[in-house]
Amino acid sequence: MESKTQDLITECCGSFMDVGAVIAEDDNVLVLPIQAESEPQARARFAELESQAKGRFETVQSDAQWQADTQTLMAKLVFSCAAERLIFEMQLN
Repeated sequence: MESKTQDLITECCGSFMDVGAVIAEDDNVLVLPIQAESEPQARARFAELESQAKGRFETVQSDAQWQADTQTLMAKLVFSCAAERLIFEMQLN
């Protein structure tokens, strides 16, 4: 398997950054550990996030597994590319 690295140096506000060092092409999965008192509460919160993601990027895929011992829903949103994941993640904060 061949590994290719692309360096794109970008200037923004007087600073320079290697975009490839910030955004990896295959980094398209957002893992969301959602803690809640119950599985239905966690799934309701994830449904909101999933709806937001699919409203913005229609090809988003999702998966979630409830972990009863930690009261955590381990949720995943899989975007078609890293840029979509990054854009969605930035709007969460």
